[in-house]
Amino acid sequence: MEDLLKPRHPHDKHHQTQLDFLAALPQEQRAYHARLFRLGNASYRYQQLADGEVTEEDFHHWLAGLPEKMQAIMARDGFTASKNSLPLRRHTLERRDLGYDAFLQATLSPEDWTYQQQLVQTSAPKEH
Repeated sequence: MEDLLKPRHPHDKHHQTQLDFLAALPQEQRAYHARLFRLGNASYRYQQLADGEVTEEDFHHWLAGLPEKMQAIMARDGFTASKNSLPLRRHTLERRDLGYDAFLQATLSPEDWTYQQQLVQTSAPKEH
């Protein structure tokens, strides 16, 4: 079962929960759910890179690129309330040349990376 979860969740408790969930599934469903766990684990690991790294400067840089209404809401809420938001964390990491796509590609197997790219393409808004 361990081989199905690479990358694994960095927290042992959650990793064990994933293993238990997979073990309880019928064999034909394990590969699909294991892939979803791997994608989630890689994304979680990426977001953890921003722990303690988000600054007020990052916050103001991020705010400047938001649509006007969203910018007003986030500015009202302030840095402290926003510093753990996933979009701000990603913005911070990308400002430091730690891009999400590059991280996932380096972390995931080639097959999982291809699957991830297919998900992104099918969920992207269609231009008219």
